Amino acid sequence: MVCFGDRCGCGAFCRRLFCRSRPPETKENEENLPVSLSQLAEARDVKFTQTLTEPLSIGSHIICTGTPSNDLPWFAVNIGSGDIDSGRGDIAVHFNVRLPQNYVVRNTRRHNKWGPEETTAFRLFPFKTDHPFTIEIVVDEKETLWAVDGIQYCSYAHRNPSPLTAEWVQVTGIRDATLQIQKTDIFPTLAPSPIEVPIRPSVDSPAEASEPAWQPNAIASLSTGIPEGHQLVIYGRLRPLLHSFAIDLMDTAREWPRPNVLAHVNVRAYFESQRERQLVVLNAWLGEWGPERRQRTARLIPGSRTTLRIVRQPADWAVYADDLLIGELEFRAAANGVRAVRIRGDLYPEQMYLCPATSSPIRD
Repeated sequence: MVCFGDRCGCGAFCRRLFCRSRPPETKENEENLPVSLSQLAEARDVKFTQTLTEPLSIGSHIICTGTPSNDLPWFAVNIGSGDIDSGRGDIAVHFNVRLPQNYVVRNTRRHNKWGPEETTAFRLFPFKTDHPFTIEIVVDEKETLWAVDGIQYCSYAHRNPSPLTAEWVQVTGIRDATLQIQKTDIFPTLAPSPIEVPIRPSVDSPAEASEPAWQPNAIASLSTGIPEGHQLVIYGRLRPLLHSFAIDLMDTAREWPRPNVLAHVNVRAYFESQRERQLVVLNAWLGEWGPERRQRTARLIPGSRTTLRIVRQPADWAVYADDLLIGELEFRAAANGVRAVRIRGDLYPEQMYLCPATSSPIRD
């Protein structure tokens, strides 16, 4: 399922779905990192702290800006409680950007002990030395969501302690850091307007020069939905180390508040991409995940280009990969409610468009 931080129908945590995992690093092996201990100590000593005048709640919106510098290779945003000056306070969320390694660690510290690290992300590492950034954090009921420069980067499920009991927000390792804490009705607030999916007369029609260039992990608008007898076509490249990807048909083009997902198509290779067929999981999110439909039907080649099609039939969504039917999901909400599509994971779209389905080849 999509990395929403909840449990999916199979009972497993989904937040490691699109994992770009890295080796864990702890205080015990900091001396082996490509930065000096003096640099780490200096990064921790450069602090900017804002005390919370009222507790964080659902919709609390934290905006952090700053510019990483070459001499401070790590920086962090911490949301915590307790005695901050002693360095022993609890940290509900630790967002640790490690520039030399090009990844971000999330963790929680309670009673001076760290929990397991998370390094999953929805996009490539976005931070660069001497390049200003804007981090947005929104607090939800069960998780915090993090965006960088208007594009969602990751989510982090609440642990113990929860950020809902936090007393302060702190930035370390950034000399020009700023913090702003407010409420929001939408996230990310800096996100660009979603691109409209173009319409073509048939599946074989060439692309128009005006069609957009698509980015990984895209959210696009379907202002007229997907009419019956039409299909959404996505042509793109699969990651050579194929892990998983998801295509969501949603009722609105946003990340938060969480949209309803009328059809969720999730292809899972995980660490078995050498198998002849990958697992296809179909579901819908309508306030919660429904029962999954699972079948090992996809025959995708990692590193190759592929065409995925989602066809609106009279009573269900039919999903094709390179003209082979890989699954069908009955309507669990009115199909006319689809107004957006989201792609996440290891499918990098190059073309995406709507067209009639009647001219498409169909093979079982």
